[in-house]
Amino acid sequence: MTPDFGLDDTDAALADAAAQYVRERYAFNPRRRLEAVECRFSAVAWREIAEMGWLAVATPEALGGVGLRITSIALLAQAAGRGMMNEPLLSTGFVAADTIVRHGSAEQQAAYLPALLAGDLRVACAFATLSALRHQDGRLSGRQEVVLDADIADRLLVQAVADGELRWFSVDAETAGLQRERYPLLDGRGAATLIFDRCEAEPLREGSSPHAGWLGALACAADACGAMEAAFELTLDYLKTRRQFGVPIGSFQVLQHRAVDQYMRLVECRAVLAQAVQTLQHRPDGAGRDVHAAKAFIGEQARLALQGAVQLHGGIGITDEYALSHYLRRVRVDEQLFGSAEQHLRHFAAMPA
Repeated sequence: MTPDFGLDDTDAALADAAAQYVRERYAFNPRRRLEAVECRFSAVAWREIAEMGWLAVATPEALGGVGLRITSIALLAQAAGRGMMNEPLLSTGFVAADTIVRHGSAEQQAAYLPALLAGDLRVACAFATLSALRHQDGRLSGRQEVVLDADIADRLLVQAVADGELRWFSVDAETAGLQRERYPLLDGRGAATLIFDRCEAEPLREGSSPHAGWLGALACAADACGAMEAAFELTLDYLKTRRQFGVPIGSFQVLQHRAVDQYMRLVECRAVLAQAVQTLQHRPDGAGRDVHAAKAFIGEQARLALQGAVQLHGGIGITDEYALSHYLRRVRVDEQLFGSAEQHLRHFAAMPA
């Protein structure tokens, strides 16, 4: 489907390449036959993603990227959702790159960004929660739950309280005193609980902009939109081909109405996403309200749409051999990553109109 936000030549090229890559190199049935380790993370796919420039869309040209392109980030995230990609595109290519650009020193940018852009450095980001980590006497202590892609990260960017203020720290994933409790997520991606016991941590520049969190939430919402699009296409095909009483079940008016409901959910989500993309691109300091609205709305609507699609399919919709059940798992995980709908609604309500 054509995106609801304007594309320039770079966006269009990235979108076309991403759609072709997902279709040809990340098809569902071949990936189902992979071993669990390779399905979680493919070094070949990660290298190809880096070579196509997907990791460069949150980094300025002066630092080796193609500039902060919110539209490109949304397009690539949608492609990742359609392909149910497990590689750490969101955490490394989008959120970590943006954090390093905004909060890293010149030396840190020079040390991390070239390797990140080349696909040689995987970075996971741990945002502060109610049980915030503490940085005292040059050491990091505390516990952080469910950090996306921390199970395969080479380096961690961690928000912690230092001298009463929240700031970012960089931690080698193999440093002494760090324990990673790894586990798979429902949809095949992975995460880890991080336990810090007086770990060495390199501070980034002071301050803690909300931009990286907004970017992660927006990309997560776009990922869910991509999964919704693919699931809707699967549902239409099924309604046209599945036959009962000698006719396609799509000829039954009640199922046509249900399909229209699914399409309306998708159109509404795409509109809300487009608004957030444009605001974050052109008015980044005031984008919080639109991003919170998009994450809250799309997370819930994607779940309802996928549940409705499963009902239209019947029993086959929940089988492991059929892609639809995996799309349902994908949007369920997207709904919780970077804040639940309830959390984003609270932030939305607290912000001035």
